[in-house]
Amino acid sequence: MIKDLKTLVAKEIEKGCTPLMFDGMIIPEEGIREIDSRDRLLNVLQYLLRVKEYKKLIWNDTLTANNVYMDVFLGKIDFHRAAFATGREDIYQHINWYGGKLKPDYNGKTVIETCVCAFSIGEEELGKCKKIYDGKEVYAFYLGKYQIRNLYADCLEYRKNMAGDEGKVQAASEKYRELFKLNDDHIRNVLFQCLLLDDLKVENGVVFANLYTIYLLK
Repeated sequence: MIKDLKTLVAKEIEKGCTPLMFDGMIIPEEGIREIDSRDRLLNVLQYLLRVKEYKKLIWNDTLTANNVYMDVFLGKIDFHRAAFATGREDIYQHINWYGGKLKPDYNGKTVIETCVCAFSIGEEELGKCKKIYDGKEVYAFYLGKYQIRNLYADCLEYRKNMAGDEGKVQAASEKYRELFKLNDDHIRNVLFQCLLLDDLKVENGVVFANLYTIYLLK
């Protein structure tokens, strides 16, 4: 299945999709933060889903459609894109329902992890993605549906491998070391997760995007 997905990605790139490839991931020192209230949780979800007051973050609907979101519908967990605001609003409502069912504990037991994902791209190809929007230099990437699935899968696989890398575990803060290891005895549930590919940052020819995960701890 993975081999088939890689083949489909290669075909999409041949047809003109931006040849963006996953290259690695770090969790910065401030990458794990507590969510200390329901209001704060709702604000975080609204930001991640680009709904309510955060609709203004969207400057290109095509880019926002690249984002991968966790959704819960009728108790079933799935991951998919949401091309339109109505789709993101639906996910927001579903996650609100899911949160009500799980009853987050805001006394240090609800945290958001931000993983900074790095992607590689050739200098010439990167130049083709450069645009000017509202007087500022920005980048617009055209990604295929299989390519997005593959990038997301690569991010998740790398995060899983980090959890088993003793060197990286020892470098994590002591407070969240068990979370870094993805210890099932420490994590109660994943409330929400998303990879935001509409907020790509470019530094020294490397493209960065964030993978966010909201954990409920035991």
